[in-house]
Amino acid sequence: MVCFTGVYARWYTLGMSKTVPIRELRSELSQVIDQVADLREHVIVTRHGRPAAVLVPVDEYEALEETAEILSDAETMTAIEEGRREVERGETVTLDQLRQELRSRRPT
Repeated sequence: MVCFTGVYARWYTLGMSKTVPIRELRSELSQVIDQVADLREHVIVTRHGRPAAVLVPVDEYEALEETAEILSDAETMTAIEEGRREVERGETVTLDQLRQELRSRRPT
């Protein structure tokens, strides 16, 4: 199985998060939302000093949902792994070769 945890950790969390207690979030919600939406910061909301929630930009949330869906689909993961093995074996085609193949399949 492909492991995306390391990729996520490097891409999404490098210096882009801050921690805000829930009390502060209540009084500064508009500014915090601006930071998340406009500056693409991640905000960890704490309750009693412990992480309780995370605010992330909507597109990142959607990408995480899509990734989780892909990772939970055994058939898709099998196809991805087979594709990786084909690449390792050198069983690839160029974009031009693919286009030519598709053209040859079109009815005339």
